[in-house]
Amino acid sequence: MPHPDSKLVETSADESVRAEIEEHRAESLLGYLRAVFEIRNSLPSRARRRQELWFRGADREHDPIPSLFRYEHANEWEIRREFRRRGIQMVSEREPQDEWEWYFLMRHHNAPTRLLDWTDSALIALYFALRSPLPEESPPAVWVLNPVRLNEIVCNTASVVLANEPQAAGYLPESAREELGPELPIAVDPIHVSRRLAVQRSRFTLHGRDRNGLISVAARHPGILFRISIERNSAAAVIDDMRICGVSETTIFPDLEGLSRELLQECGART
Repeated sequence: MPHPDSKLVETSADESVRAEIEEHRAESLLGYLRAVFEIRNSLPSRARRRQELWFRGADREHDPIPSLFRYEHANEWEIRREFRRRGIQMVSEREPQDEWEWYFLMRHHNAPTRLLDWTDSALIALYFALRSPLPEESPPAVWVLNPVRLNEIVCNTASVVLANEPQAAGYLPESAREELGPELPIAVDPIHVSRRLAVQRSRFTLHGRDRNGLISVAARHPGILFRISIERNSAAAVIDDMRICGVSETTIFPDLEGLSRELLQECGART
């Protein structure tokens, strides 16, 4: 009999896979942090190494799927070429030095890629989960990933991978004629091509051909992927509590637009 918290999702092969994702529920900031620590403490300890967790605030869709796979007819090679050709004059910080730096910059500016955004900050992910309203049928949630365990299974590496390391080879085809080889995602540390990547403590999973790669791995290997659902009616109170803890719009977006949004929020709070 399926686990009561299991979730039916679609794979790239148009098949259904039932993955038992361990789910936690929280009604407050303290409840959320308690769930985070419960997940951390449930994982096997590693000698002389702290347990690393990554977090992702759910956006329009709860399934952890990279943006490229949400566009049926997207040609990634054409998008990469056009972004570099036309974007070079728009780079506001230092110019990217190679294809990987361009790829991370694409994701940073919301161009479709096979990169999926994560952060190693539980509070930043929670803020992303709550800052924009979701449809009634999609309550706020934060995904929690064990990145080292993912890489142990997918690429036999007991650490997070750097983009220039051999484990990442094949994930970024060098020409339109070269096919994407890997099927499943790996956890990679980004090159900080912009200040915002550093401020948001950004990390990424780099996906292969399987659009639901994380779910596919989690279906076969427990202890990789978790989810914390937030009570919708508690969202405003949690946002207020995070502001007291120093997490707000300017924390995540340290620019004039972020400041303007934060001031608008403060005006709204007083009306």
